[in-house]
Amino acid sequence: MFVFEYDTVNYSDLLQEMATAFEVPLEDDRLNYPARIAEGFTQVVRMQGPLQAMVYEYRFAQPFRLRRKKIQQEYYTLWFTEIQEAGQVKIDIGNDWSQLNNDPFSVALMTSSLFESNYEISAGTRARGVNILLDNQWLAEHLGVNSQSGLLHKYLSLKNARVSMEPLDAEYKKLVNDVIDLVKGKAQFKQIAIQNRIMLLIERFFLRIAAKMESNTLHIGLSREDINRVMEIESYITRDLFSPAPYIQDLAKKVNISETKLKNNFRTVFGMPIYQYFQKARMQAARDVLESSKYSIKQVAIEMGYHNLSNFSTAFKKEFGILPSQLAKPVSH
Repeated sequence: MFVFEYDTVNYSDLLQEMATAFEVPLEDDRLNYPARIAEGFTQVVRMQGPLQAMVYEYRFAQPFRLRRKKIQQEYYTLWFTEIQEAGQVKIDIGNDWSQLNNDPFSVALMTSSLFESNYEISAGTRARGVNILLDNQWLAEHLGVNSQSGLLHKYLSLKNARVSMEPLDAEYKKLVNDVIDLVKGKAQFKQIAIQNRIMLLIERFFLRIAAKMESNTLHIGLSREDINRVMEIESYITRDLFSPAPYIQDLAKKVNISETKLKNNFRTVFGMPIYQYFQKARMQAARDVLESSKYSIKQVAIEMGYHNLSNFSTAFKKEFGILPSQLAKPVSH
């Protein structure tokens, strides 16, 4: 197992330390991993002010442990992470371990530099995501919260290592995928677009915490096993959004729980019924395809199973408040 330890709160310095440890050069704040460690990259994104962000996509070639030592400086890290083809993944925050085995999962979570954290990932595991480093002063100035405020204090005092792992829903995943694609691509106004989506991730994370706190559902009361089952089902139903919706009965059998428990737990975690969530994710996928200008409205509608174009337009407008024709550009050839 390759073990890397750090205590810096500067992502550029962290990447330089990793490059030195891996004996590879660092180019324009980008670390391309040597084959013996992983296949992929980590890229620092320049943000305005004290904000820092790091974007990554890699597959580990050997077991890897990342240990962040606790420090007295007060910083917070937002993690928006997708793990695919997972072997064994262990997450330890403040000596409280969560272990996830063999199933893909995706989480949004916040950790504090005041607690030591460890992440152990087995060989073959693929990971991609965005990490954002925030200091206490920025949180106080821009969000009106700090470690003593009701919102942040309650969040950090939760069980499971003073951290609540929230599954990434379709909107979170869209933002994360946008950031990764933009970092890898050559789009116009690339830096502005990346910064915009990172700010949207921050905004959405804290809005969701505030909403859950207001409704007294910040701690959802499900076991880690139940949450893992829900995350597995979410990953399964969004794997191919252009296929018909699966039956609840089949989904419940897949994770070996009752249909009623699955429906209730899914609503608890994602805030809506399974089919409503599936439909929202499908409409977002349809919008993404239309914005790519590669397919016509009719082609997208048929792919989604709508044989009546009017029904597709109605469903699309219900979701986004506009008709597909107001969004679609001429199809490129």
